[in-house]
Amino acid sequence: MSIVDHDDQKDKVGVNGAGNDDPRAAIGAALSGYTASPLDFLFGEHLRQRQLAKVLMLIADGVINRKTIASAISFIEKDLALHIMDEELSLFPVLRSVCEADDKIDEILDILAKEHREDESGSDEIVAILKVMVAGGPATPHGAERLRDFADRLRHHLALENGVLLPIARTRLTGDALRSVADSIAARRQGRIK
Repeated sequence: MSIVDHDDQKDKVGVNGAGNDDPRAAIGAALSGYTASPLDFLFGEHLRQRQLAKVLMLIADGVINRKTIASAISFIEKDLALHIMDEELSLFPVLRSVCEADDKIDEILDILAKEHREDESGSDEIVAILKVMVAGGPATPHGAERLRDFADRLRHHLALENGVLLPIARTRLTGDALRSVADSIAARRQGRIK
């Protein structure tokens, strides 16, 4: 498996043919609209994370180029970290305050928070693997396995959030609660809070 050098040819491709303009190797642009509809915004960010998972699988499979790898690094370090804060510091506390016992929200949020911790600690290793690759280093079988594992865990996590958490949030959050989540996300995005 080799990493494509963009100095030789701007849009060269990896061994399986995904170049810079290949939609399979792209992560969508950061979203806006968090103040108008914070739950739709979070769902949209989940879609971007699914794109990241797909990109990581392509990298692991040898469909790689430096631009794609750099994009994945940036997404993990910035967007994914920010999204975890949006959920844990904005959404989760509000859900805990408005949900009913039958929702079992504490159990769900405890699972998701544990998975967030695993993603945060695992992302350091993933970024280290990707940085070696973007610098022209070899893609090792172990590195490819770690990329696939991270992508699989991320997809599993998103299935729980999209299939269970967001439907509960859409049922329980109204008016003031939604505004609180939106305002908190907006403040973080504008650098007023962390």
